[in-house]
Amino acid sequence: MSPYSYRPSPPFSGPGFLGTAVGRIIVANLAVFFLQNLIPPLTAYLALTPKLVVQRGFVWQIVTYMFLHGGFWHLFFNMLVLWFFGNMVESVWGARRFLRYYIWCGIGGGLLHMALEYNASVVGASGAIFGVYLATAMLFPDAQVMLYFLIPVKVKYFVMGLAVLQLAQGISGPSGVAYFAHMGGMLAGLLFFRHDIARRLKFASGPQRKWKEYVAEERRRDEARPEDNIDSILDKISAKGYDNLTPTEKRILENYSRQRPDDSSN
Repeated sequence: MSPYSYRPSPPFSGPGFLGTAVGRIIVANLAVFFLQNLIPPLTAYLALTPKLVVQRGFVWQIVTYMFLHGGFWHLFFNMLVLWFFGNMVESVWGARRFLRYYIWCGIGGGLLHMALEYNASVVGASGAIFGVYLATAMLFPDAQVMLYFLIPVKVKYFVMGLAVLQLAQGISGPSGVAYFAHMGGMLAGLLFFRHDIARRLKFASGPQRKWKEYVAEERRRDEARPEDNIDSILDKISAKGYDNLTPTEKRILENYSRQRPDDSSN
């Protein structure tokens, strides 16, 4: 899988690498991986082992496990996905909110793993990463990834497929991969979005109405501040052409054109 086909802004156009949540998370994972290899017993102490959490109170493992990895390639691919998709989400939310979401999804992945795979230890950021997948699909549903470097797929369909695949593989039996931790990260992400909708908009109606009104509110907010989005829209036009803009993006561009002062006037 390659990087997404467009993004709202260059990933580090603002603060430096260490000024972003994504950058700090990557550095933290690299540092912990170095310590894992330097001090091997550290892995057993920080990995999520459900029996140790329940019987001996090692509750920190619900957080620390997501910074450990089973090998270089495990670390590499998780951080690669975080780099591509995490920057998209952080560009919308900002560092603090993204970091809160990332940790929340990692904890959710760990808790579901504990509930369904009590006898198996787990390490890795995958629960949090699958939460990032979910957030990307919610915020950028029509962005595209190149599946196997060949097939363009909208993020929303890609993430739906991932969810189905993880569920099927988890149900099929033990495989050495923490599929339920992946699903737990996604479920935690859904809860995060649901809570955010309820907190910010305080709707009293059903979930479907909440989501529609949330989307409408976000659209009105975007159209009211076209300058916040215009750079990403122009980048997308340059890369893919005007016809590939979404209806919302076209409206933002039209509104911006109407509001922009006439450069020829004094």
